[in-house]
Amino acid sequence: MRRSILNLMFLFAAAHALAQAGSSGPGLSNDAGQQLINKRCGIVRISLPLDKNAPKYPALFDTICVLDFRRDTSRIGLITSSRSAQEEILFHKSVTDQLGQYLNAGYSSPQGGHSLLVVIKDLWIADPNGFAYLNRSLWNISFHAEAYLKGKDGYIPLTYLDTTFHRFTAYSVPNVAARDLPELIDIFMYKVADRDQAGDWTEKGTVSSDQIDSFSRTRFKYAMDTVTRPVKGVYANVKEFRKNAPSILKYEVSKDKSGNLELRIPDENGHLYYTHSVWGFCDGNQSYVMMDGNLFPVFRVHHQFYVLGSKDYRDRKLWLPYIIPLGPWGLVYGVTDVSDNVVRTVRLFRLNVKTGRVTE
Repeated sequence: MRRSILNLMFLFAAAHALAQAGSSGPGLSNDAGQQLINKRCGIVRISLPLDKNAPKYPALFDTICVLDFRRDTSRIGLITSSRSAQEEILFHKSVTDQLGQYLNAGYSSPQGGHSLLVVIKDLWIADPNGFAYLNRSLWNISFHAEAYLKGKDGYIPLTYLDTTFHRFTAYSVPNVAARDLPELIDIFMYKVADRDQAGDWTEKGTVSSDQIDSFSRTRFKYAMDTVTRPVKGVYANVKEFRKNAPSILKYEVSKDKSGNLELRIPDENGHLYYTHSVWGFCDGNQSYVMMDGNLFPVFRVHHQFYVLGSKDYRDRKLWLPYIIPLGPWGLVYGVTDVSDNVVRTVRLFRLNVKTGRVTE
C-alpha cells in the first residue's frame, strides 16, 4: 500500500511542479506538456503512398494546398503499445507536407485548371480498446477537412467531411494509415468533385484567406485556452471548465489510504460531503477531471487538452511498473495500486472540451 501512496504522490507532485514551471493554462505549460508526452511515449512514424491511381472523374485541379488548423499540430495520434506504454503517431514530414504531396500526387494534374485549398481541422488515429494481446485491434481515425476553390476574388467554400472511421483489423498502424486514411481522403475528394458536377462552384460567395484563418481559430476562443492562471474551485460541468469559472468555490480535498484524491463539496445545509459526480476541480494551479470517481491532472499542448489518467483496472498480480523521470520535478509511475488486489494503468487521453468526455 505504501508503494501506491508514493506513486500517486509523485504523479500529482509532478503535475504541480510542472505547473509552476511557466504555466500557460490549467496546469502544465505547453512546453512541459509536450515534454511529458515525449517522455511518456515512443514514436511510430507513418507515411501515405504516393503511387495512388488517378480518380475516376475528369482532372479538376492543377495544384492543391493544405493548411493545418488542428488543435495539436505536433502529432496525429496516440496508441497503446503494451499494457503500460504508449506511442505517438507522426508522419515522416509535417501534416501539410505529407497531405499536400499525397493530394497532389493523386488528385492534381496539369490539365486540371483549378486550385484547391484543403483546411485540416482534425486528423487523429487511436485504438480505443487499448493494447490487445491478440493480433486484432479496433482502430479509429477521426478526420475533419474543408475544401475551398481559389477564385479571382478569394476562396469559394465547397464542402467538408467530418467523421470518425472505425475498423476492426489485424493491420498495424502503418497499414492502417496506408489503407484506411486514403479511403477517407477519397470520400472527401469525391464530395469535392460532386460539387463540380452539380454545377454550383461559382454560385457561392467568396471568403478571404484572413476570414478562413479567423473562422478556423474561433474554436480556440474560450477562456481556458488562453488563461495564465486558472480560477480555484470545483467545476460542475465542462462548460465551467471552458469558461474558467468554477461554480463551487468552497471545497475540501484530501487523500484516501491509497493516495487517491477525495473531493468534498457543501450540501444544501453547508455540510461537506464526498462527491464523485462533479466534472472536476482546480486548486489554483492545476486542473483535474473526474474519471470513474477519481481525479486526474489536465494539461494542454497548443490548443488540445490531455489527461494523464486511467480507465484500466486490473488484478494486482499483473502489476507492470514503469517510471518516467521528469528532471528535477519528480517521477510519474505508469501503474498505481488502487487496493491490495487492484491496480490501474495510467496513460494519456484526449479531452473533448465540447462534450467534456475523456477519450482515446
